[in-house]
Amino acid sequence: MDESTDKLLSAVLRLPPADRAKIAEALLVSLAAEHAAWQASWLVEATRRSRAADGDPSRLRPAAASLHSARERFPEEDDPARGK
Repeated sequence: MDESTDKLLSAVLRLPPADRAKIAEALLVSLAAEHAAWQASWLVEATRRSRAADGDPSRLRPAAASLHSARERFPEEDDPARGK
């Protein structure tokens, strides 16, 4: 967080519990709205990809090939899922 965010957080934490709850609720609602927008965008993209795959199945790749390409592109030291 930057300095102004730290100051804002400190000020908010000094508010009475009811006021903090109102702020927390407003923040959660704003995040949910962003999540809903992201979900809608992803649905559009998934539909586009599905139609493209239906239109030309020869362009599809097995999952193993896709994962192999991703692992080559992103080295092991950058992948916390690989136990490093």
